[in-house]
Amino acid sequence: MRLLTFLTIFCISVSASAATVNNLYDVAVPVADQTEESRSDAIGGAFQRMLVRLSGTEQVLENPVLMGEQGNAQSYMSSLRYERGSEEQLLLSVTFMAGPMQKLLERAAAPVWGSSRPRTQIWLAVNSDDGRTVVGPEESQWKSAFDDAMRSRGLPWMFPAWDLEDQMALPVASLWGLFEEDINSAAARYSSDGYVAGRIMALGSSFSFTGYINHADIHHSLSVQADTPELLASGVAGEIAEKLSERYAVIPLTGIDNSELIRVTGVTTFADYRALLEYLSANVAVRDVVVVASDRDEVTLALDLTSSWSQVLDSMALDKKITANEEGVAYVWQR
Repeated sequence: MRLLTFLTIFCISVSASAATVNNLYDVAVPVADQTEESRSDAIGGAFQRMLVRLSGTEQVLENPVLMGEQGNAQSYMSSLRYERGSEEQLLLSVTFMAGPMQKLLERAAAPVWGSSRPRTQIWLAVNSDDGRTVVGPEESQWKSAFDDAMRSRGLPWMFPAWDLEDQMALPVASLWGLFEEDINSAAARYSSDGYVAGRIMALGSSFSFTGYINHADIHHSLSVQADTPELLASGVAGEIAEKLSERYAVIPLTGIDNSELIRVTGVTTFADYRALLEYLSANVAVRDVVVVASDRDEVTLALDLTSSWSQVLDSMALDKKITANEEGVAYVWQR
């Protein structure tokens, strides 16, 4: 039996294909037992995991304002319960409240990443004793590891079909060799302009990942080492989250009166009008929306923002609900 096993991982980030993350404020953490001490420790761990998920970065764990609130974590919770996970592991499932958590991050001047996030497609190829093969939807170990890791960081994801069309567009050898032309050809099927590519090498019971992320204007080298597939997948998912949040999370501007006046056309019906206001109000960086004027299919809005307007636009880019018009002086509401 060989000592070395090589895996190639290729994750395609499906740009302009945002997905709404369901259960973003729900987190389950292992707990030793149902004693008060164990429950308190688990709540602290759940609070930290939630902060990382909502901001996209582990740097929030160094924020003194946020860490100072860990002892008050229960005041940000709406419910908790015990449940059994895989292999009957005892878990504490906690649901946090969206409004208070967002306000806390804002007060701490920490990044806030909303529930609309880019969907990431994950491709894997493995070089084993049976030769080089792809990991499809039915594979268990690595698929399960990445499912859990991506879910933990609040990242939408999916595995490719790996049907005949995928196999012809991206042969295993090309995926293994990380040939970008072939990778881009396969990615085109999924309307993607970004991906993560890399290799995982297994030696004994340890694993290492070396690769890069290429998503929109992000191109960054990745290197992760871990003792188990689960920890390695968690590390890779963490790197993906860190880089994507740099692009899409908004950083509140504290102590600054930050407002923006915008004109939006294409608002032809009351349903359009209501949908536009609801959409803007739901953005994590928009405190308030005030209608200043309305003329036929155009409305002028005053926005009270927690961040810069450019950051807000970046956070909404994936949804394609609001786009700049050809003159660049107004925006168009896309039904």
